[in-house]
Amino acid sequence: MKSSVLLLTTDDLQADAIISALARLTVLHCRNMDEAVACCQNQRICLVLIVDDPPAFEGRRLFAELGAVQPGLAGVLLSASADNGLLHCALEAGFSGLVELPFNPAYLIRVVNQALERFRLQQENTRLRTLLPLYSLGEQFLAASTEEEILERLLDAVDRQTGASHTSVMLYNVRDGCLHIAAARGMDPALVQSIRLQPGDQIAGWVFQEGKPVILNKEEQGASIFSPLLQQPDIVSAISFPLKIRKLILGVLNVSQKETDERFSDADNEMLSIICSQAAIALENVRSLHQLAATTRMRTMFEQYVAPEVAELLLAQHADLMELGEIKDVTVLFADIRNFTRLVQRLDLQALRAFLNEFFQFFTEEVFEHRGTVDKFMGDAVLAVFGAPVKLDQPNLAAAQAAWAIKGKFKALRDQWSARYEEFEGVDLGIAVTSGTVFLGNIGSARRLDYTVIGNEVNIAQRMAAESSSCRIYITDVVRQDIDGWFAIKEMGEMQLRGVETKTLVFCIDSEKEPLPSV
Repeated sequence: MKSSVLLLTTDDLQADAIISALARLTVLHCRNMDEAVACCQNQRICLVLIVDDPPAFEGRRLFAELGAVQPGLAGVLLSASADNGLLHCALEAGFSGLVELPFNPAYLIRVVNQALERFRLQQENTRLRTLLPLYSLGEQFLAASTEEEILERLLDAVDRQTGASHTSVMLYNVRDGCLHIAAARGMDPALVQSIRLQPGDQIAGWVFQEGKPVILNKEEQGASIFSPLLQQPDIVSAISFPLKIRKLILGVLNVSQKETDERFSDADNEMLSIICSQAAIALENVRSLHQLAATTRMRTMFEQYVAPEVAELLLAQHADLMELGEIKDVTVLFADIRNFTRLVQRLDLQALRAFLNEFFQFFTEEVFEHRGTVDKFMGDAVLAVFGAPVKLDQPNLAAAQAAWAIKGKFKALRDQWSARYEEFEGVDLGIAVTSGTVFLGNIGSARRLDYTVIGNEVNIAQRMAAESSSCRIYITDVVRQDIDGWFAIKEMGEMQLRGVETKTLVFCIDSEKEPLPSV
């Protein structure tokens, strides 16, 4: 670790000799206590060498004063009278070693290296003691309700622990397959917006792809496999750490030092491991909650007009809702309450609302019971579809059976309301079932979608229902062919339906047939 060492002596020749012996270190020479204090206040000093020269330089007193300015300093005392008594006093004062003057260069280097190693271990221990409180960050992360909150708390924690001048969090975007900067400190906003990295690209891309952290200190960068990628020579130390939960990597945390001379170490690696793992858990938790909420909202929306199993099928497609649609052969069931306009003019609206709700309730239940989809409510009419999106072996039969059940329940409902309001005696229901090719899917805009069915068979069903009376169920010939074994059917003849160019051959379901006895 590159270290800054402070040398306190009034003897310039002696200082030159010491600096020459410690050539691999950055040694700052101070001639008096004021210079030494100023140096400790403005720079990060890890070791101080004091030449003991009483009464001008009382080494133990000076070391204590400098330790108050920069706690944790390591120290080596150099003295012309290096006996056991002075050694004992020096150790009591906190010095790591004692060197006799004139010094032996090899011995000085050994004592200084031991002092630096002691300082390093003390720093590591200090950092490690900070790791335990870091686990409490998990509660803060999990209390956040958005990704933005989590990332801001992550950057706050990293700033507190490292004092880094530049930090950023890159998250992987599945849509474009790139890493984007989602939060940053100390970076140009325009640069933040422009950066896009694919997995494997640059250092952050490598960390994301491999799931392993990378530490790059200035003096080690040239020997690194990443040296060709280092484009900022002013970076003193940098670390990139993966945001990882189990085997899933969500992104990369990047931290760099420019303003200070501090280097990242294995202790920083461990510290970031704790912080990043907790942040990753919180991110995954928020994403899961948002996904659950979105799925719940979508399921609730779907179940307002389709059977529960239909809703599950739509949700399982994982498709863009605007793209959800296809041309299909389906069966259409249309039911229209007749003479309802007269009721609107004569009865209380609350009563009419209650009547319609009861009608729509059993209509929906019967459609769902036969695995159909309620397409929409249209005032006093309802449109349902069978055969899509849930595939049915006999959609025409399912629709006919649902229509027959709806007919019976409507008669019972009308009788109940007629007992309370005589106006309901004239209420009727027209029902029609057709089959053919239609478009089934979402139409509308990104802000307002309608899952619906469009096609000529829909128009024919509406027009046939308008011709029906006495709760009769009108069907087309295609439907008749599929349900002939289940229902007694009579021909109504060709009808000229409004808006339909050619006449339509219409049939009516007269009654259910008795099931054949089992053999």
